[in-house]
Amino acid sequence: MAKIITFFLNLFYRLFRKFLPYQLYAYLAVGALNTILNIVIFALCYHFILPKAGVSIMGVHFESYTISLVIAFLITVPTGFWLARTFAFEVGVTEKTDSSKKLIKYFLVVLQGLGTDYLIMKTLIVVFRVEPTLAKIISTVIALSINYLLQKYFTFVKKK
Repeated sequence: MAKIITFFLNLFYRLFRKFLPYQLYAYLAVGALNTILNIVIFALCYHFILPKAGVSIMGVHFESYTISLVIAFLITVPTGFWLARTFAFEVGVTEKTDSSKKLIKYFLVVLQGLGTDYLIMKTLIVVFRVEPTLAKIISTVIALSINYLLQKYFTFVKKK
């Protein structure tokens, strides 16, 4: 799988070489792949799996879009970490603890991204009456922009 992804990254980088450094290009490319997976999982859960009225758990009511957001998040965190570490930041992990620390940092950043994503999505849905899937797409673009900077300068900082 890694060889296939590397092949396609290198193949299409020729189109972007003049505009983007490879790291940013690779982050955007694999991030787009993971984001598409995230949005597809969200849409499937929201439109086909969960009841539109939401779900009550132990007396607490959760909207379908909130549960869909969390499910998509939990599924795409591991794939996003692997994609970012392997293809975008190409961090050579020398010790198991180094990988564990990076995974914890990655999780903290994506957790922040989830919070940002949720707050923007909820605002778009409740205040501006935007359809939930469209609100998810808009909020994801904003959250991912913040995440890139945090991943680059916090999670995947190369040791000197």
